[in-house]
Amino acid sequence: MKKFFIRTSHVTKLRDDMMNRGLVRPYLNPEDYPCNELKEIAKKFNDLTVESREASLLRRDFFASASHELKTPVTAIKGSAELLCADVPLGKEQQRELLQRIGMEAERLHSLINDIIMINRLESREIVGEKEHINLAQLIQACVDELMTQIEQERLRVDVAIEPAALYANRKNVYEMFSNLIVNAVNYTRPSGRVEIRLNVSGDEIIFSIRNDGEPIPLGHQPRMFERFYRLDSGRSKAVGGTGLGLSIVKHAAENLGGTVRLESDERIGVLFTVAIPNSAEK
Repeated sequence: MKKFFIRTSHVTKLRDDMMNRGLVRPYLNPEDYPCNELKEIAKKFNDLTVESREASLLRRDFFASASHELKTPVTAIKGSAELLCADVPLGKEQQRELLQRIGMEAERLHSLINDIIMINRLESREIVGEKEHINLAQLIQACVDELMTQIEQERLRVDVAIEPAALYANRKNVYEMFSNLIVNAVNYTRPSGRVEIRLNVSGDEIIFSIRNDGEPIPLGHQPRMFERFYRLDSGRSKAVGGTGLGLSIVKHAAENLGGTVRLESDERIGVLFTVAIPNSAEK
């Protein structure tokens, strides 16, 4: 069996190939190198190149989508402000409508910027603030209470059944995860519909589920619902103030806690999200 020894010239060739790879040949051919050690390095280099290119594409798509989403409220604010400043006679009612639109679009812009910052922080696993023991029952109830005006106006039935549970984690991340799911369920349920919120401890896991009577999500769309800026119904999402980042925030927050989130939806269930996270209360 023929043996190869690593020579300086072989290492130099590998180094030069790494430095000189270009658009025509972005990857290395492991068979160009005479020993297994250098072949493995070339394969690993190719894997890292693929990961880097995929990450670059994701960043590019994210910034393109974010720029598009930011442009809409900015354009509306700019147009309304220009009308108010123009030498055009406007009645008090017209002025009030323009000011209300500026306020509404400014709030939408504020929410969008906050969500972009949040998703970027979660994806980079940046921890803002210390971990602490969190009473999940109190946190979830607070999320529901914040929506009581909307719940009452739309005559929704919200059924909350929560077992005592605590989690040792970053409060903001946990709040964003639960809040986005609850807001999503309330916004997208049918008029006079029902929202069911459940929390229980099962072995070493904390299981949170939330179901509503919303329109079922087609099976083909379900795998994409956690993508950034993905909307099943763009018009309705914007009408209820959605940024298109809520479910992506939920997914990353759950993963940062070592957990998972699952979506089920059909005519019988409606829309059901289930989050399973490790019980870290004892840490």
